[in-house]
Amino acid sequence: MWILYEVIQSAIDNSALAKNVQDIRNHLIGKGTEQETAASEEDLEPCPGCNHMVRKTDRVCGVCGSALRDWD
Repeated sequence: MWILYEVIQSAIDNSALAKNVQDIRNHLIGKGTEQETAASEEDLEPCPGCNHMVRKTDRVCGVCGSALRDWD
């Protein structure tokens, strides 16, 4: 039971760590929440990999790096 607890706790810690790393990355590249909210809701869609809102014209999710669509 203790091992299962440690695995779950590690996953929770890693998700919090991933969020913190993403916040730092966004700050360093100058991509704040004000830029994300500047796009109209019609221009946004959820990333299939992480569910982060991305522009419909984006090729790759800036959060998880998933390819959003096939481009010729």
